[in-house]
Amino acid sequence: MSDYAQTVFPMLVAIAFYAPLERFLKKYTPDTIQLFFVPMMGILIMVPLTALIFGPFSQYLSQAIANGLVSLLALSSVLTGVVFAAVWPFLVVLGVHWGITPIQLDNLARGGDPLNAMAAGATFAQMGIAFGIFLRYRKNKDLSSLSLAGTVSGIVAGVTEPILYGFILRYRRLIPILIVSSAVGGGLVGLFGAEMYSYAFNSVLTIPAYGPIPQYVFSVAVSFVVGTVLTFIFGLGKEADATIATESSNGGTNETAEEVEAEAEANDKEELVEGTQIDIASPLDGELIPLSAVEDEVFSSEAMGQGDAIIPTDGKLVAPFDGKIASVFPTKHAIGLTDENGIELLIHIGMDTVQLEGKHFTNHVEKGQMIKQGDALITFDVAAIKEAGYSVVSPVIVTNTNDFKQVASEKSRHVTPGDKIMTVVK
Repeated sequence: MSDYAQTVFPMLVAIAFYAPLERFLKKYTPDTIQLFFVPMMGILIMVPLTALIFGPFSQYLSQAIANGLVSLLALSSVLTGVVFAAVWPFLVVLGVHWGITPIQLDNLARGGDPLNAMAAGATFAQMGIAFGIFLRYRKNKDLSSLSLAGTVSGIVAGVTEPILYGFILRYRRLIPILIVSSAVGGGLVGLFGAEMYSYAFNSVLTIPAYGPIPQYVFSVAVSFVVGTVLTFIFGLGKEADATIATESSNGGTNETAEEVEAEAEANDKEELVEGTQIDIASPLDGELIPLSAVEDEVFSSEAMGQGDAIIPTDGKLVAPFDGKIASVFPTKHAIGLTDENGIELLIHIGMDTVQLEGKHFTNHVEKGQMIKQGDALITFDVAAIKEAGYSVVSPVIVTNTNDFKQVASEKSRHVTPGDKIMTVVK
């Protein structure tokens, strides 16, 4: 029996199948029951498939990798070291590396295991990469502290997950560096015939578990040095380098940083379709975030419509356009607006704040009242709402989204009343 607790491979396969299933269910499920019916059917279908098909498939894949490795080891120990060390970190990520453990234990029972010694090439390569990041980005407080901590945890305990997940999978430029530096160390281990004689994680403190020690130390040291040097030379990429340049200039203009910011802004901005464009201004002062980041699934799933959300820094809600008050909730935590283009806008102040029953809110308008952009609608006490245990994240939603061609959100940033937060295309 296996619970697949040490692998993400079944999850990756399951999600690949679930994605089209979810789209199919959403397409043919009425909106009124979609919120609960789609995930319910997804669970009923996917859990048995994952347990009976996708999970066992990962076990078979692990066994196939193990069998291939045994055949490769019989062919050439150097080639095995190169290949095994190069792919080892990715086997760990997928969780299929556990199929190799029985072979390692069997090798230990016969006197010594070369496989874990070869994997040490990948382990020390990751330590070298972390140390290279520390050397190159030592002026960046976040990168230097994280990379140094990763280096120390690897050297002392052989724990490299913070390096693998925190840096290598995040910055793709490091992946070829990891492959090269791992392969070099693994190949040297295979060349010298180094082996592990008692089961241990690969670290500096466990060096006595391997032998011959001089050859083993030389091999992993080469992996470490190659990883450090290549990382120091090539870095993490333009974005990280721009951050360092900006910090070093103490606020001065830096061309690389500007290029990165322009690229990020271009990627963040949604391309508009053809039609009449209607801009909607921010009704609040605060941080603009995507609707998908809202904790409440009723909003984040866009079941009520598309839009944005704002984390307010003060408690003044103003009119985002010229129009009319369509509705004012008795609890004063939400308000509905319409404009001359037929846009129906719902502004919901905070999450679950209906339970406050109007406390900490003051309403300044009434239903049917005509309003101008910038008019005060509702004031509220941000600090008191937070102290009461409620989130102040405030969705701004076009509830009749389907009446328009597109509702395009602006990029996340700090906004003030009057700043554009979305564009509705008619």
